[in-house]
Amino acid sequence: MPQDRRRLFEEDGYLPPIRLFTAAECRTLLEHLRRAPHRPPIDWQKSLAVVSSDFAAVATDDRLLDLVTSLLGDDMILWGASLVVRTPNQVHPWHTDIESAAPSGGTVSVWIGLEHTTPLSSLVVVPRSHRFGLTVQQVVQEQGWSGATDEQIGCWVRSRDERSAVVTLPSSDGEAVAFDGRLWHASHNRNSGATRCALLLQYATPDTAIRIPNFSRRQWPFEIYPSPKPACLLVSGRAMSDQNRIVPAPSPVAGGLPSVTSRVHQLTLPLEQDLERGFKPHPIFRGSTPNLRALSCHVSVLDPGREPHPPHAHADEEILIVLDGEAELVLETPDSPHRAAAGTWAYYPGGFHHTIRNASSGPVTYLMFKWLGDRAPEGTYEPHRLISIAESDTTGSSSDGMRQRGLLDGQTPLLRKLHAHVSTLAPGAGYPPHVDAHDVGIVVLQGLLETLGERVGQHGVIFYAGGEPHGMKNVGTEPARYVVFEFHGRHRCTEAPYDPRWSRRLLAVARDPNRLKAAIKRRLHF
Repeated sequence: MPQDRRRLFEEDGYLPPIRLFTAAECRTLLEHLRRAPHRPPIDWQKSLAVVSSDFAAVATDDRLLDLVTSLLGDDMILWGASLVVRTPNQVHPWHTDIESAAPSGGTVSVWIGLEHTTPLSSLVVVPRSHRFGLTVQQVVQEQGWSGATDEQIGCWVRSRDERSAVVTLPSSDGEAVAFDGRLWHASHNRNSGATRCALLLQYATPDTAIRIPNFSRRQWPFEIYPSPKPACLLVSGRAMSDQNRIVPAPSPVAGGLPSVTSRVHQLTLPLEQDLERGFKPHPIFRGSTPNLRALSCHVSVLDPGREPHPPHAHADEEILIVLDGEAELVLETPDSPHRAAAGTWAYYPGGFHHTIRNASSGPVTYLMFKWLGDRAPEGTYEPHRLISIAESDTTGSSSDGMRQRGLLDGQTPLLRKLHAHVSTLAPGAGYPPHVDAHDVGIVVLQGLLETLGERVGQHGVIFYAGGEPHGMKNVGTEPARYVVFEFHGRHRCTEAPYDPRWSRRLLAVARDPNRLKAAIKRRLHF
């Protein structure tokens, strides 16, 4: 199906209307977008997603990402997000979007009808016009037309390509039209007495240059400003070049939590203990990120014979990694408890009962990542995992002095993807600065690394926020080993703003075995 979709898109320059949202979702979505942005746009009027988490959320909705990545590939930026409002009988003349008019292509625009979208108010396009190598504006200028009519456009394009014509797309609310940024298109709202509202999202590959045009001069030849480069969001994959200015996405509404930016935190063991309580947490960071409503990281020291709490469950998903000592992980599994030596890590889905216990004669030091994100629809998700990283392990692919071994790669109820791998970096090896769409947490197991202008050694914690550039180099004399966790966020366009009471509601459910079983059966949708 994706291959057929891409073939049709490359041939005609657009896809027929595709149902993405229900009527109820359109109403909720429009309500959210109309109150955005919370701050003025950056650089120009198309940068609403840079300042509004509502626009960023719909642009990274699973359904949209699945559609656009099938056309552009996994590496993708969002450079434009705007609401397009057309009053009754308002005409949007024939044009090619100036920002994406370059013959090289590499862009996809998605037009989604939200209110009063009918065949009388939908888009009008010219199939195959993305292959002409000419914009509508240039043709209008060369023909000397004062304003191009559908009849003039139809006659001209048939002389160019007999398979081309003026086509009206029969869209309705909730349907999306994906088209090549070079495609000729127009609209005329012929709805009597009804104002049509649509959402326009504009994507590109990271190496496709996007620049701001002079909107006071829309006729051919175009005038493009070389700077500033407009702020763009990396919504999928990775950007290896600085062709565009990529900025972090606005954090989802998170009950007032501060945004977490990229950082390094060096831990030096042993850490301080609390002999009276038998358990002492050491916070590292807590806040919202471009991918998650809430993400925290802390390290704790657990004394012999103690546990921080009885087995419990909560809304958050967690990763626990033992840094020093030997612990017992008490889980809701028949073979529990599990011995966990240094280098062992576990993933706990939300609603999964667990605790950690120190049954040894010395202290145990462990680190935790804990997060809340947007809930996912029904699906198949990663179960709890318990993984040991063998210190002698050197298997896996090798490239430029780096070896990697995959540990986990799958969906969770709160993440589009949770990925983990262990890397070994040879002395002097590294990788240049780049940008990832996802958030990254790293725990250094051995060696000395340099990143974000700082050096970090064994037990150090590194965090890269999605959309922020980062690189790394082994500046030590021995191989460096570290475990990497990638948090690929999941945003639902119709989610209500984050309510911290939701976490308390799930906690109440988790404490009731019967309610918990029913909630898990419904994939935590309650």
